[in-house]
Order: sequence, then C-alpha cells, then structure tokens
Amino acid sequence: MVVLRLTQQTFKPVNDYHRLNLMPKSGKEVVHFVTTGPQENRHRKDCESCIQTGKSCKMGCIKQTQGCVHARHILVVAWFWAFANVYILRTNLSVAIVSMVKSNFSASAASECNGAQNNTPPVGWSEDGEFDWDEWAQGQVLSGYFYGYVCTQIFGGWLETRLGGKIVCGTSQLLGGLFTLLTPVAARGGVYALLAVRILVGFVAGITYPTHHGMWGKWAPIYERSRLMSITMAGANFGTVIVLPLSGYLADTYGWDSVFYVTGCIPILWFVFWVIFVYDSPSSHPRIDPEEAKYIESHIETREVKSPPVPWLKVARCVPLWAIVIGHTCSNWGFYTMLTNLPTYLKQILGFDIKANGFLSALPHLALMLFVMTGGFVTDYIRKHWVSTLTARRIMTFLGQIPPAIFFVLAGYVGCDRAAGVAMLALSVAFGGLAVPGFKLSHVELAPRFGGILYGITNTFGNIPGFVTPLVVGALTNNNQTREAWQTVFWIGAGIYVFGGLVVLVFLRTDVQEWAKDPEGEKGPEPGDLASDNTSTRSSTTRL
Repeated sequence: MVVLRLTQQTFKPVNDYHRLNLMPKSGKEVVHFVTTGPQENRHRKDCESCIQTGKSCKMGCIKQTQGCVHARHILVVAWFWAFANVYILRTNLSVAIVSMVKSNFSASAASECNGAQNNTPPVGWSEDGEFDWDEWAQGQVLSGYFYGYVCTQIFGGWLETRLGGKIVCGTSQLLGGLFTLLTPVAARGGVYALLAVRILVGFVAGITYPTHHGMWGKWAPIYERSRLMSITMAGANFGTVIVLPLSGYLADTYGWDSVFYVTGCIPILWFVFWVIFVYDSPSSHPRIDPEEAKYIESHIETREVKSPPVPWLKVARCVPLWAIVIGHTCSNWGFYTMLTNLPTYLKQILGFDIKANGFLSALPHLALMLFVMTGGFVTDYIRKHWVSTLTARRIMTFLGQIPPAIFFVLAGYVGCDRAAGVAMLALSVAFGGLAVPGFKLSHVELAPRFGGILYGITNTFGNIPGFVTPLVVGALTNNNQTREAWQTVFWIGAGIYVFGGLVVLVFLRTDVQEWAKDPEGEKGPEPGDLASDNTSTRSSTTRL
C-alpha cells in the first residue's frame, strides 16, 4: 500500500479532509491519500499520474516499506512474549498448587460424576501433597499475585512517560523471573512467606500492560492498531496455554518446585532479546528503515512528547474512561474465575488427574488466543470498510460480554458430561477475548498521549477480581466442593459479565478527548477515521 498525504499550508482544517481510494492500472495496490480544498481534483489527477508512472509526487509521498521484517513487527514479537511471560508467572501456581497441597476429596461430587460410592475417591485420585492448606488458605495464596499487581498499574503508565517502555518493561520482567525462582523456598517457609513472594511477582508484573499501551501509542499506525495490539495481547493467552500443560507435566514428573524453576528462567532469557531489539519509539530506533519511521509517524494521532503533563482532574471526569473501567472489571471477573480456579474445578468436580488437568485447563485459553487475534483483524477490516470505529468496538464488546455469560451459566448445568462442561467453559473464555478489540484498546483512542496511564487506571480496577474471585470461590466451596456450589459461582460471573457489557455499550466513545489533545499541534484524524467517527456514518468520507 502507498499512502500519499498532501501537506500544502493552504488546505482547509482537518475536519474537511477527504479520503480517496485509487486503483492503479496494475490492479494490485490501492492508493490512499488525503486532500481537500478547491484544488482537490487537480491534486487527485497529479497523484494518479505519479502513481501510474512511478514518479515522485510533488505533494509528498509516504510509502509503507516492502521489506520482509519491519521494526514494529519485531516489537510485536517482543511484546507477545512479554505478555506470555506475565501470564506464565501469574498462572504457574494455579496448576502447581494442585500438587502442592493435600486433596480435599468431595464424595458428593465424585459419586455423581465418577461413579464412586461409599466415599471412595475415583481411580487416579491422589492425596499426596506437601502442604495441608484448606481452600481459604489456597485462595489467599492464589490472590497474592494480584495484591501486588493492582498497586503498580497507574505507576507503570506514569513511569513509561518518564523513562520509556524499554527500561520499565525490561526491568519488571527480569525481576519477575528472579522472584519466581525464590518461590519453592518461600513456600516451605509457610503460607505468608509464599504470599509475600507472590505479591512481589505481581508488583513488578503490574507495570507491563500500561507500558504496552504507552509504547504502542508511538508505534501503531491507525489501521494496524487493533491487530498489532490484539496480537501482542494474545501473548497472554499463549503464555497460559503453554504454562498450564507444562506445569502439569513438570509437577507430575519432576515435582512441583520444578514448575517455578523452569518458568522463572523464561523471562530472564527474554530480557536479552528485549534489550537488543526493542526501542521506545521509531525516532529512537537506530536501525529502523527511514521509510517505515516516516510511515508510522504520519499515521499516529499525536506528536511524540517526552513527558506530557497529565490533566488528572479531567481524566477523573472522563465518562467513557469510567465505562471502560466498569467493563474491564466485569470482563476480568469471569476470566480470573477460570484462570485461577479452573484447575481446582477440573480436579475436585470433574475428577481429572494432574496431567489431564493441565492440558484441559489450557484449552479455553487456546481458544481465547485465537479469538483475540482474529477479532483484532476483523475489527480493523470492518471499521476500515463498513462501519465507524465506535460501531466496530460496540459489536465486539457485545460479543465479548453477552455470549460468555450464557456459556458460563450453561457450564454448571451440563451434568456429568465432562466434554460439554469443558466446551462451555472454553467458549465462555474464548468469546470473552473479543472484549480486547471491543473496548480494551480504546484508551489509545481516547488519549493517545496518555494511553499507558489510562490503561493503568482501568487495569488497576480490572484486576481487583484477580484477588477477590479466589476468595469468593474459596468461601463458596470451602468444605463444599459440589456442583451446586460451582453453579452459584457461574451465576455470579454471568450477571457481572452482562452488567459490564451494558455499561460499555452505552457510554463507550472512540474520539480523542479534548483534554487529551496536543496543545502545540495536535494532528487531525487519520484518513477514514474522522473526528466525527462516533457516528454511524462518515459523511466527510468519499469512496471511489
């Protein structure tokens, strides 16, 4: 694709921009360029001529380079694995704890679904475990990560604007790996020692998401944003898919402590790649193709500003932001219910052993990864060709909140059909991933210069369910591991899903907020994504 942007000073204001699509004679490329004013027809002819002949256009030509690997694609790979690391360190304990603690066999559930009678555990059941912790203590340990995680969300976004994402994210991942290596020693020191280490792991990991949004505000061209950011955030699901079966295998073969030694080394190795290949912005990258840098910088909404002042009061009064806060929190309630408690459900209710447990726990997250990445591509396509950005986000929000609630409830009423139970939970988690291209990327659209800080705010609230859901599930199932207790868990999650979806559908916006614009020269809206993009039509857009 070749992008031409006209730069004459005599053009009308940005609200009068038009987008024109031209098809060269070769029929292989679509040319996009921006023009306006009384000279529009002449400029259009000039651009048609320069494209057909291959000559340089006098108005200025910005090409998307045709090389095999672009710097922003390297950044995609780095961030994909960064999120994988976050979820590897977050989720490893969910499977390992099944082998760490002595099992609390529930005859009522097992007798119904496994054919066990007279309080006899099903075949393959094991009570082996080094620690005698009840469900409440286990809930505390599983919550520990999130106690630390919520503390550094806003701080991480602010830190990215001061030091840059390269230093901030790289350091946080390195420390997370080192703290994870200490987990076996801490566990043998007692519940509270393990809780302290998990809080530290979560504390340093909390910086990752806001740093990600802040960096992509400088790196993601507008019509690539949904897919680039969705692919990188799908790394979280990829990490979960890897760590659940890996942890089951390691715990069963080498002992539960090997889970933390192996997973702790992964982010340490990743750190070397990050330091060598990642830079804070196109302008700071020493090896980027100049044409790619020019292309990126002409397709982001704001100038690069090292340390922009944050208008905190205006941020606090931003209604669309608080809609995202509510939606994010409600979406994460269902997700974290499964992330932290699914291995326990599969063992205590459905009776799977540790190896099968790990693989089956990974299935919903594999489906989630596929839905997130596919949803990103679909969102970019439909908002480019069919509907406004706001409408595209609302469609994905609906699909990311309502179907998950339905499947969540159904999971509790499939009886002893293990395949159906796992399938319902997998579909619930998978559809929930569409909330990512739905509203979890909108921070960058509301305030490109403060995307990291805004994500830090929403992710702070959004991760409260991370430490609340294990406690709620622990309270509901403590000495009561029954299908009826888990049905209550699923109904609570479904109601929260629906509430969050309705709030986002009503109050979500995708235009740059007035308080977020660059006072020294905010760029206008990009081609095809105009300032009036919160309407269902694009009256200022011309398609040829």
